[in-house]
Amino acid sequence: MTAEATLDKPPRQPISRSLKGMLLMLASGVAVACMSGVILHLVKTQHPFEVAFFRNILGLVMLLPLLAGKGGMAHLRTGRMGPLVWRGMLSAVSMMCYFYGVGLIPLAEVTALSFMGPLFATIIAIILLGERIRLRRTLALIVGFSGALIILRPGFHAIGLGTWLILGSAASWSISMIIIKVLTKTESAITQSIYTLVMLSPITLIAALPYWRTPSLEEFGWMILMAGLGTGAQLAFTEAFKLSDLTALLPLDFTKLIWAAMVGYLFFAQTPDIWVFIGGAVIFASTTYISLREAQIKRKAMTVLPETPV
Repeated sequence: MTAEATLDKPPRQPISRSLKGMLLMLASGVAVACMSGVILHLVKTQHPFEVAFFRNILGLVMLLPLLAGKGGMAHLRTGRMGPLVWRGMLSAVSMMCYFYGVGLIPLAEVTALSFMGPLFATIIAIILLGERIRLRRTLALIVGFSGALIILRPGFHAIGLGTWLILGSAASWSISMIIIKVLTKTESAITQSIYTLVMLSPITLIAALPYWRTPSLEEFGWMILMAGLGTGAQLAFTEAFKLSDLTALLPLDFTKLIWAAMVGYLFFAQTPDIWVFIGGAVIFASTTYISLREAQIKRKAMTVLPETPV
């Protein structure tokens, strides 16, 4: 190749921060679906609380090498211990509800109901933070909860313990998401993940002790895979929030329902109910509208002549 041809060759364009965040969000969704499949496999022989403990302690071990390199200990420095503690406690409640619920209802239904998190977050912000609720957001909330009713179909479909556990997990995680978004302004994904796992490990160990059964070598191998998928998903999710706007990330979050349905169908012979997809789409559309509307309001609030939202 001649020097002239080399000069004419356009330089490789770097991947934008937004695209990196979107790819990380997509990877996080795939990892979560696969992790849920591994959890479902493990809870057939192990108590969910013990599975949760191994997910946390092994995940923590996987993150520790990141502290060994140059500047690695800097990830332990934080001035936001209070929010980190709250995130850890809420994550513990959410995780134990989720791990228990995964073994009771199909993976696609688990994922669809998990989309309720942003709706719960909106209600919590209204109740605890005193945010004003207006017509559009009220209608979006009604639509979102209608989606949940489509999935649950009370009177036509039994609402069991698994459903309540996943809804409880979504409610706890919704508050955790608010804290994560605040923490990403000052704390790295590694810092958040390490402190969360440091808190989750003893909490889930205490919960698991009454049901303890030492896992076999094969089960331990599955637990290592589960921890790897969960830790990778957690890091990717947190970093995605740091790189991209919510408006770019939300549409990709819905793909989790597709991946979960595929894992359930291929490995556990779970045939998703069409109402799960319909209800999940309704919930997702509602939460997406709320998030996009909130982003629009924030942008307008930064202008010289802010417009009052309807």
